[in-house]
Amino acid sequence: MRGRLKRMKSGVVVPAVVVAHAIAMAGAGCGGKDAIGKSKLPEGVRSQAIEHEACEESGRRVETVDVNNDGKPDIKRVYDGDREVCRISDLNRDGKPDMYEYFDKNGVIRRREADYDDNGIINAIEIYENGKLVRAELDTTNQGRIDTWDTFDPNTGKRIKRERDATGDGRVDQWWTYEGDKVTIAMDKNGDGLPDPESVITLSASGTPLPVEPPPPPPPAATDSAGNEADAGASGGGSNP
Repeated sequence: MRGRLKRMKSGVVVPAVVVAHAIAMAGAGCGGKDAIGKSKLPEGVRSQAIEHEACEESGRRVETVDVNNDGKPDIKRVYDGDREVCRISDLNRDGKPDMYEYFDKNGVIRRREADYDDNGIINAIEIYENGKLVRAELDTTNQGRIDTWDTFDPNTGKRIKRERDATGDGRVDQWWTYEGDKVTIAMDKNGDGLPDPESVITLSASGTPLPVEPPPPPPPAATDSAGNEADAGASGGGSNP
């Protein structure tokens, strides 16, 4: 579970160093308007607040589990009657909680919060619908604020879209679109809130930038029977005497 969390924290299906280098090189001319059309544009300023949902133990039945038999509880299950409403886990056994899980009335997970660096501050929030992951909010820079919003396909569990605030002003300035083994990244470098066509890059599963497909060549010019280029403006009728 801990390994899974660390993968979710990075939120990148390709090596982070490679992605960062590719984004830095985006201004060199890699682009494509088709990728922009597949990304949803931001609607105003996003909330950057990390909103922790309390797992209230007071007045409720609490069951504890000591996984490593050190005399300290590693998991706390909090019940409302016979139904588990939330769970607090200490995954690295340091005595501090680093994961919170919340369950709906049917006992199915609806929310998960995680602290990756053990500083007591939540780094990621996952939202579930009918037990399926649908979106996540991430603090990828460890500055105590949300900077990345992910969308998942509930049927496959795969990430299909990512929106990022790379400048920290609360506005989305990167749009990531996942298609199979490829990810297309569009960026807003001029601050107008829209993806810049010239900034778009597409990466392979290994993080290698894919070449931009050149535009198709123009059609050949029409020629007459003698091989001379025909006059495009000439009419199809006979010549005047």
